[in-house]
Amino acid sequence: MVNKASWGMHSPNLICICVDTRTGEEYGGRLWHQYEDRPISYLGMMDLIRKMDALYDEWNFPQSSTQSRSFISPQEPVQKISRKGAQREMDAGRIQDKHGDIGTFLVHVKYRQNSTWQGEVMWAEKRKRQYFRSALELIKLMDSALDEAEEAQSEGS
Repeated sequence: MVNKASWGMHSPNLICICVDTRTGEEYGGRLWHQYEDRPISYLGMMDLIRKMDALYDEWNFPQSSTQSRSFISPQEPVQKISRKGAQREMDAGRIQDKHGDIGTFLVHVKYRQNSTWQGEVMWAEKRKRQYFRSALELIKLMDSALDEAEEAQSEGS
């Protein structure tokens, strides 16, 4: 077992994405964060992105540089919960101890600019880090890592 405390991935908005299932090009699993001691399930990459974005909106961190547009007229603004008021249920070290059946990724979104995300992702199994410039690039990085893991597994069997 690798000592994950040395990974240097500590942030108030750190999210651990555990990929447990793969059906074609879609993934399902759980995501963990420091403000709840139980996971949030997702089914599909779009569901994952929506749930992560909702968390960032709830925490108001990182702050979004643009307002989301919609075909539906906006409703009353929802009062956002500042991350300063949210109580951490677990520290970053415990988040980093979570594992997906297929793959595990630690995601640190640093900015939400130009209606997308910029940040850093670590593929936990290989301890590889990459920066991403958009949510789409994050998905592509995760997809390539899972493809590589699947190839290595099929070659080993």
